[in-house]
Amino acid sequence: MKKISVIGAGLVGATSVYSMMLKEIADEIALIDIDDKRSNAEVWDIRHGFPELSKTVVKKGTYADCKDSDVIVITAGVARKVGESRNDLLMKNSKIMEAICSEIKATNTSAVVIVVSNPVDVLANHAAKFLNLPKGRVLGTGCTLDTSRMVALLAERLNKPASSINAPVVGEHGDEQIVLWDEVTIDGKPANFSDAERIELAEAVKKAGMTIIEGKGKTYYGIATTVCAIATAVLLDRPMKYAVSVPNDTEEKALSMLCTIAKDGIVETFPYK
Repeated sequence: MKKISVIGAGLVGATSVYSMMLKEIADEIALIDIDDKRSNAEVWDIRHGFPELSKTVVKKGTYADCKDSDVIVITAGVARKVGESRNDLLMKNSKIMEAICSEIKATNTSAVVIVVSNPVDVLANHAAKFLNLPKGRVLGTGCTLDTSRMVALLAERLNKPASSINAPVVGEHGDEQIVLWDEVTIDGKPANFSDAERIELAEAVKKAGMTIIEGKGKTYYGIATTVCAIATAVLLDRPMKYAVSVPNDTEEKALSMLCTIAKDGIVETFPYK
């Protein structure tokens, strides 16, 4: 039986559960949160969906569910508000992450752990050091979402299907992210953008999250489908290349690199200049 535990019943956690439930990548998904009322409500709301759309069982879980989970997704933490950077959340969310990792570690799980909480680069690194799981089994969503945003932006601008575009974004999930322009392709051919266009596009992707927050208060659909994509690669052992946060023993941040994600988490990394 394939099982996922999602820690955090906020909008990102609940929407991630909903996305993975619809995709039917697991037999069971447990939603864990200290707010029983909230987690119960989210579970029931998801369960009340049309039953023929998915056979995945969604339930209210506890940390005990982590023990036999194949994937653990950590979304819990304080969300970013208008005017805040992801790093502004560091002090509050570091304490929350430490408490969560302590509970996970007590279960002796061997799951692949996907960190979503911001600042994801720092928190993924902290989680990897605290959990001490085999290398590659703890990762952050990192710049996978930023890459998806770049692809969506180019698809709209060029009137091309997203599937025809490769546009990797790496580095920090934040203002220091880097577009690997030498690897950007359209229909398999190198893209040709002027310096001014490159700056404009990169800035638009950097600001995309805050633009959404200014418009509706929170972001959750994009990151939820990002979680679903990474979890799919792990649970179905379907190797995919994503720009995830790679923990580093000698650094404070787990910067994003292009990696092959499969059953054991990060199984290969592709360094860039």
